[in-house]
Amino acid sequence: MEKANIQSTEKNIVSVALANIQPSSYNPRKNFDEASLAELAESIRRQGVLQPIGVRPMADDRFEIVFGERRYRASLMAGLEEIPAIVMEISDEAAEEMAITENLQRQDVTPMEEANAYQKLIESGRYDVQALTAQFGKSENYIRTRLKFVSLIPEIAQLLEQDEITISVATEICRYGADIQQQVYEKHLKEANAYNSWRGLKAAEVAKYIERNYTTDLSRYSFDKTLCASCPHNTNNMMLFCEGGCGNCSNRTCLAEMNASFLVEKAVQMSAEYPIALFGYRKYNCNETAVERLSALGYEVEALVSQPYKYPAEPAAPEKDDFDTPEQYEAARADYRQEMDDYKEECDNLVRAAENGEIGIYLMIGQSQIGLYYTEIGQDEDGTPTVSGQKQITPIEKLEKQDKRNKEIALEKTVADTKKQILEVDLSESKFTADEDKMIYFFLLSSLRREHFEAVGIEGKSSYDSLTGEEKLHIIANLTAKQKAIIRRDFLIANFKDAYGNDAIASLLLDFARKHMPETLAAIESGYNEVYEKRHKRIEERKAVLMVQEQAKQEETAETGEAQPVTEVRPETHPQPEEAAA
Repeated sequence: MEKANIQSTEKNIVSVALANIQPSSYNPRKNFDEASLAELAESIRRQGVLQPIGVRPMADDRFEIVFGERRYRASLMAGLEEIPAIVMEISDEAAEEMAITENLQRQDVTPMEEANAYQKLIESGRYDVQALTAQFGKSENYIRTRLKFVSLIPEIAQLLEQDEITISVATEICRYGADIQQQVYEKHLKEANAYNSWRGLKAAEVAKYIERNYTTDLSRYSFDKTLCASCPHNTNNMMLFCEGGCGNCSNRTCLAEMNASFLVEKAVQMSAEYPIALFGYRKYNCNETAVERLSALGYEVEALVSQPYKYPAEPAAPEKDDFDTPEQYEAARADYRQEMDDYKEECDNLVRAAENGEIGIYLMIGQSQIGLYYTEIGQDEDGTPTVSGQKQITPIEKLEKQDKRNKEIALEKTVADTKKQILEVDLSESKFTADEDKMIYFFLLSSLRREHFEAVGIEGKSSYDSLTGEEKLHIIANLTAKQKAIIRRDFLIANFKDAYGNDAIASLLLDFARKHMPETLAAIESGYNEVYEKRHKRIEERKAVLMVQEQAKQEETAETGEAQPVTEVRPETHPQPEEAAA
């Protein structure tokens, strides 16, 4: 350690050159008030640094600040060369902990700096919430609230740092996920949004507006909400002294998944209970995710055009406690039995009508519920049965259609997964097979000219028809050498359309023409070369005239001995686009 850098002033305190000190990355404080620093710098000029900073030795005779960065910055502003310091031999972990702890005890630390500091201490594994409360003398609720600030999106965190929103408002906002926070910021807190701004509102008002506009009432959904009762995204659990329960959900992704899973599970159960019923939905009133999943499971889900009729609801049995006398209860029981008889008869009639092809019974998939409905079956112009404007097919035909679709789904998924995997397969070392050669011709056939359809065995197509996939497969199954040549050359010709000037494609085009159509190419070249020669001849004649004139001028100048003004020949200038526009 060099004496020039450190001079002992008293026990445990040394004077360290400011040039050899560097700030610590562990310091939770990132913002330093310039006015406050200027005041401290002026005090240091008059009285010096009254309290030493803490540093630890680093490589190359340098030191890292453990605590006291504000005094260090003010000393630089005051123009000092040295500062009193306590040099400590401590580990990275200890330095981090000491830096955080010392700065958290300052009064001017911001809420976000506090939040990040507490989070670092938690992540170190040496502290939990209870330990932090004991260390800093804060309540557990205070520490937990500050820790939640870490989840604020950067835009809202900055508003809190700049005192644009209060700690209470930030506390309400940080209860929600990043997606809701982003919407709240963009629509209500962004400076440019004067309309419907929430700046200046009390925390209770902000909380009410967020719940009203950005959460969903769980009571609207029928799935099992046991897990929701203790979920942190349940707005009831975001408030103190709340016992949980059904509140509002702030996690839309989870809500959508829970609802879709419930609908699919209930649909499968009801399908087993009502085997005669088919799945149906209305285009603008259904859970699309549930419809897609049922289709993927192999179920036929029909889109109905018109609104179906509600299936009869089973009457509710009377409860004895709801009546004042036994006579009233018995009378209600008699009415209930009659209602049940009527209900069963109505259901039997609907089932018979469905079996006779007069109506169609459907399990209709809605947004959050599945219900039993039925539709009347009419007739098309040709006498074909229709349901809600759609042709009706027999149950056996439906099953066959469903089986066909299941097979299609299996193939579609196989192809999709294969496309993903084939890109990762290294085939560079394997031999190119005859089958792969046929595949190449399949794709080359897309460029086959229609005048060559007959040459590859395709007849009777109109001049506007393209080859279908099935026709291409038929062609490549029995290709001759001549047919291969036709297909390859049509592919070359199709790609020559992009030739221009003297580019590479143009060079290949001319090489192709010299080999396969030399006379035609010669005629083309001759025509354009003739034009070029005429133009070239005129240019040479004009050049000769100018050279004679220039020679005459030079001779005249030599005879008179007078220097003639030289006319500078400037290239023709053209206005730039912006000049022309002006």
